[in-house]
Amino acid sequence: MKPLLIGGLIVLLVLSGCMQGKQEEWSVPDLVDVDIQVEEHIPADSKTVLRAYVTQGEEDVNDAEEVVFEVWKDQERDAGELIEGTLDADGVYAIPYEFGEDGIYIVQTHVTARDLHVMPTQMIIVGDVSEDEIEAFHNAGNTQINEEQSPFHNSEEE
Repeated sequence: MKPLLIGGLIVLLVLSGCMQGKQEEWSVPDLVDVDIQVEEHIPADSKTVLRAYVTQGEEDVNDAEEVVFEVWKDQERDAGELIEGTLDADGVYAIPYEFGEDGIYIVQTHVTARDLHVMPTQMIIVGDVSEDEIEAFHNAGNTQINEEQSPFHNSEEE
């Protein structure tokens, strides 16, 4: 019985010595971040460019697997459009878009990059929309206006 116990201890010591080598380090990748860059107020029946600035940490993402813009008028998501974005500049994916009638619109980007998927949204006011309509939209728990400054916003719009 003693030789079996001693043999078992030797095996444990050998195995624990093998496991004390350098441990593999695991790092959590930075999240993919998407900044939808569009004017917050757009005239009805006007053309514009919708942009999504995609980054991971401090790095521009130029190799996204998919960047799709989904645009719909409030309360009409089923009638929305899905349009594939193209790389326009470092980390910036864009599509031309023409808004129709007055109303509150939602832009949502569906971005798949580096094994991560994000879907931020942005509200856009097109044409003449009353403050009451905007307040009702917000009170219903809908998307907030993105008030962060981006490289594509004009300082006059603030």
